[in-house]
Amino acid sequence: MKIGDRVRLMKGTEEGIVVKMLDKSLVEVEIEDGFAIPVLESELVVVSSDESTAFDMPKYESQKPTKQKTVYEQPNQLKGFHLAIIPLNDHLNSIYFLNPSKEDILIMANEINGKNEEKTILSEKIFAEKFSKITERNMDHINTWAPLSITILTENSKWSIPMRPEKITVKIKSKHFQKDKTEIPFLNRKGYLIPLNQASKETVEPEKIDVEKLKDSFFKGQDETENFKGTGRNNAQIPEIDLHIETIDPYYENLPKEDILRIQLSKFEEKLNEAIMAGLDEIIFIHGVGNGVLKNNIHKQLSQHHNIQFFKDTHKEKFGYGATLVKIK
Repeated sequence: MKIGDRVRLMKGTEEGIVVKMLDKSLVEVEIEDGFAIPVLESELVVVSSDESTAFDMPKYESQKPTKQKTVYEQPNQLKGFHLAIIPLNDHLNSIYFLNPSKEDILIMANEINGKNEEKTILSEKIFAEKFSKITERNMDHINTWAPLSITILTENSKWSIPMRPEKITVKIKSKHFQKDKTEIPFLNRKGYLIPLNQASKETVEPEKIDVEKLKDSFFKGQDETENFKGTGRNNAQIPEIDLHIETIDPYYENLPKEDILRIQLSKFEEKLNEAIMAGLDEIIFIHGVGNGVLKNNIHKQLSQHHNIQFFKDTHKEKFGYGATLVKIK
């Protein structure tokens, strides 16, 4: 049994397509009404090609490579990577990634939330001239569909200089459904094609850090704000980073406490690493007093950090025990 096989449940009347191999004995089957269910291989029987033809059942191509050359179902062959959207019913749609190239690729598909954070929903190898299902989306909520970030790495079939990963960001909108449905290559079902060469694209390059620019960013706006205070020693200035949640995320009201703590610690780690890279000697984190959870987590991380010389409470006259001075090695 392989991906793309049409199968029938032995203990029922449902039929569907194998879309994923979960383990040695378990597969994921997309049944007719659009839902994917895990089923033991021993409880499935593959529908023969003769039976599929007799009942006019659509044919799927296997994900596994074969010696047979792929034949596209439409005269204009696909050029470049595409997303295919297949309506399963009046509400639910399946989204597929199509690889019409002659090379095997590795892809990672992420959803992007409003904070520009990404969550991986697919990470796998797609063989040359094959496809893979990414996710399902409800048409009733199209205006809230999260953008997709797809990172693509082409495998080398022979010795050559490796290509850098390619990152494509696509936002599926109502305009993608304005054209008539067309026959989708590989899937042999009607749907909508989105060419990814028209989406936002970039090459993933190693990050280059401008140390001076990074250092200046800590002192930006010091004339307009009270974020920076003189220490009285050679008029040096120590940047103060406010970790109160309302200064980081103005929409924090409905967030659970554990998410608030995670966001605050993430900001702390980000600014601490930037301070180290910028070559700063000292930095102050304003965490507040509260119940002490944020402060305790920060002090625990600082005590285990090899780039920290020492840390202590500071500005007690202003913050009490709600601020920590960090001395960087």
